[in-house]
Amino acid sequence: MTLVPVLFACLPALLLLVATFLLPIISTLRLSFSQWPGVGPVEWVGLKKYSELVVNPDFHSSIKVTIVFSILSTIGVMLSALLMGLAASRKRRSDEPLRAIWFLPAIAPATAMAVFWTISVQPEIGVVTQLMGKIGLGRDSAWLSEPSTALYVVVAVSIWASASFPFLLIVGAIDRIDPEVLEAAKVDGAGEWQQNRFFILPLIQPVLVVVTVLQFIWSFNGFSLIWAMTRGGPVDSTSVLSIFQYKQAFMFGDFGTASAVGVLGTIFLLTLGVLSLRLAKSRTAIQ
Repeated sequence: MTLVPVLFACLPALLLLVATFLLPIISTLRLSFSQWPGVGPVEWVGLKKYSELVVNPDFHSSIKVTIVFSILSTIGVMLSALLMGLAASRKRRSDEPLRAIWFLPAIAPATAMAVFWTISVQPEIGVVTQLMGKIGLGRDSAWLSEPSTALYVVVAVSIWASASFPFLLIVGAIDRIDPEVLEAAKVDGAGEWQQNRFFILPLIQPVLVVVTVLQFIWSFNGFSLIWAMTRGGPVDSTSVLSIFQYKQAFMFGDFGTASAVGVLGTIFLLTLGVLSLRLAKSRTAIQ
């Protein structure tokens, strides 16, 4: 009898979870086995959409672009966030201003950042291209118009825009370290590099693993920044899976293929997340 009030108290939250998570998941799964242009009846086609993706060269290309973008972006973000976190955790007067300054990119909207950096790398008029021209790298280079360089420009902007939240999480993890541990290391003659290498990094390793996995997932699902900068071009050189999925649904009217892409991406990310967290737990247990 005592469970009835608890169930009724949890009912609104359960209904909200069903409405916001379970129903969209079921709808996406259903559409991935169907043909639907966005209006009208839904036609069941079985595994046709998945079999079409297997032989779709644009899908294969978007997978490669997504993996390259996600890996480079994640590595860049985590290295930047870690270095900034170590620099802003030295118990100095400059720590608070540094934390505020390095968090500023997280405040700006993705589209605003995309517009700013797109203009900055324009030939002749861009701030970045002018600075590069002064060091002899050429101020007339159209970085976003070249398939060989566009992806790397987007990666660089993504690193600049995405490092703030991992930075805050890393700083928080460093601040939770017992000061006596670092004081003991100093007494034993450990310099700043030794403290970072042998004390701080091992102690914050669980946080680093979780943040890295989350950052990879965010990069894998990235859309707004890339779409605002390149629309997936030139020649699909920046067409990640989310852009491929968007085009299939809203430009080509193939919601079945778009849903199948979403299902496959979700399965991949869930598998990656579970394996990474298990690996992190096993390493922690060994230590």
